[in-house]
Amino acid sequence: MRLALASGFTLSLLLGLLFAVLGSISLVYTDLSFYAILGLVVLFNFLMWLVSPKISDFTYRFTHGLEWITLEELRDISPASAEVIEEVTDEYDYSTPKLGIIRDSNPQAFTYGSGRWNSRIVVTEGIFEYLDDNEASSVYAHELGHITNRDFIIMTVANTVVQTLFLIYINARRQAIRARDRKGAAFIGVAVAAYVFYFIGKYLVYYLSRVREYYADKFASEWTDPNYLSSALIKISYGILNSPDNKDLVQATESMGIMDLEQGEEKGAVYYNASNLGDWDALGKALMFDFKNPWASLLELTSTHPLTGKRIKAMNKYTDQPFIDFDKLLEKTEVSKSRLYKGFFKDLSVIGVPKIMFFTFPLIYGGLALANAVPVSIAVFLGGWALIVGFGAVMKAVYSYPMRGGFSKSTVMDLLGNIYSSPVKGEKTSVEGEIIGRGNAGYFAGSDLKIKDSTGMIHLGYTSLFGRLGNFFFGWRKAGDYVDQKITIKGWYFRGLVPRIDMHELGDKRSYPKTWSLIKGVILVVVGLVLVSVGLI
Repeated sequence: MRLALASGFTLSLLLGLLFAVLGSISLVYTDLSFYAILGLVVLFNFLMWLVSPKISDFTYRFTHGLEWITLEELRDISPASAEVIEEVTDEYDYSTPKLGIIRDSNPQAFTYGSGRWNSRIVVTEGIFEYLDDNEASSVYAHELGHITNRDFIIMTVANTVVQTLFLIYINARRQAIRARDRKGAAFIGVAVAAYVFYFIGKYLVYYLSRVREYYADKFASEWTDPNYLSSALIKISYGILNSPDNKDLVQATESMGIMDLEQGEEKGAVYYNASNLGDWDALGKALMFDFKNPWASLLELTSTHPLTGKRIKAMNKYTDQPFIDFDKLLEKTEVSKSRLYKGFFKDLSVIGVPKIMFFTFPLIYGGLALANAVPVSIAVFLGGWALIVGFGAVMKAVYSYPMRGGFSKSTVMDLLGNIYSSPVKGEKTSVEGEIIGRGNAGYFAGSDLKIKDSTGMIHLGYTSLFGRLGNFFFGWRKAGDYVDQKITIKGWYFRGLVPRIDMHELGDKRSYPKTWSLIKGVILVVVGLVLVSVGLI
């Protein structure tokens, strides 16, 4: 019932936004019926809904070598998966979905179709490489939850509405540029409204997708042991991190797959670290960031999937012996809410105030110009804008890369388990370990690296004093020389969706994240001052 209410509310809101924009168009085009516009949109979407599964079949077969298998062939690979498919389809009285497999070691699973009657479940070989039979069955149960709840139909409608709003924005903007009369101003209004509604709609779709993922997890927990899917999510993450294959398929299907790419790489590193240590409390502490640190909810806003820690915590409600007992862990771990929120609001002010000033400056300048408090000058206007961006960049560089104190020795797992870490303010740290490869595997000029110590692995960011060009030459000529070397790095640790250390030192090689950020900010400040000076002359 709650899933139906959430879906109904979100879709009603999205359709309301679309109808508002279509109504505006009908007022501009007085000779074109509002109902005609609406009818064309509905007809197009209906036709796409019918044929899109066939298009997807062809696309995945052509680009990724999709193969279809029978239920009996799946039974040979994973008996528990075949069994759960039979049980669910018998209970809800629909045919066995079309079953596909892609020969790719990156673990991923997704479903699509027009309805229960022509649904498909596609998995990669990586699902069976990294998961045991019970865990694989929980993944199939999760996908069956999407089919049973008709999630792909709801998400297709929601995404279509958002895409339609964006198309209206593009076309209205073009019409506004071409028009020479009052219709031009009207189209500007339509374009602005369509873009604002498109922006709002994107986040509504992300929210709806996360809600439906929770309910697919719940469905899987009702048909298999909840701990199977909890451990499957962690192992899938590790598989995404560890797989030698290209991650294009995971990225292309992350909106409808069981795991998105960024979360997969981050949680995979955490699992690798914890499994090496045999310390599942360490894994739990690292996952607690997802539901305790206020930054987690903001980082999740643009994600199609809930953060993995939140998903596992939600599934703990369905078992008496959870895979990771967060409640017991919290009893042993003191968490200061005041410290968490104090750091969060400081971070938010550092990145938020300059952004607010950036977007409100045109209004402020316009008001001052009307009051004759400042001259009407494009140079002064652009210079003031550059000053705001420049000072904001300088302020963020100083805050994000503190220099006071030394670089404290730490381990990768200690960093990942710090619930107070931030994606904005770096924590000065020193880690000793072995460089095991580039951050972006397979990219010959990648300047970022990965380090592994006795507790795990983490990404390292390198910044040349000469910006992107310097990064390219370092990646091309020097980065490969560090692979397989034991080395000590110093830098600033940041906890985003993908944790990283922005290096200050890579052995005897310097990296300049703070300096380069300051250089960019100072250049903008100087440009701003020059423009303001020219405008005031």
